[in-house]
Amino acid sequence: MSARGRKRGGGGGGADPWTTPLRWAGWALALLALGAVFAPMPASFTRGLHLALTGFGLLEAGIALGKGRRWAFLTYAAIAVLANPIRPFVFAPQVWRLIHAGTGLWFAADHLPRSG
Repeated sequence: MSARGRKRGGGGGGADPWTTPLRWAGWALALLALGAVFAPMPASFTRGLHLALTGFGLLEAGIALGKGRRWAFLTYAAIAVLANPIRPFVFAPQVWRLIHAGTGLWFAADHLPRSG
């Protein structure tokens, strides 16, 4: 397919060798973030989860920026800013559960195979 007929803004897939490992990591973090919604939230678990979410968010934000996916970049950047463990935000546990749920859903949805 020529570059003119290709849809702009699609993501999550490609022919590069990093596609499969990043897809697996995205799904693993999605399940972990969704599991954190229902699990107790000790400080060490939350700190580790936020470290993983921030690192993956920064990596995927760079990839999305390189592919020209602006909305994906903004979403991943927002996840990295909200979950950063260096300068953490202070929210009620219910808000963190909503953030974790949204992050998990985004990671899962963005790493689904694209059609077309």
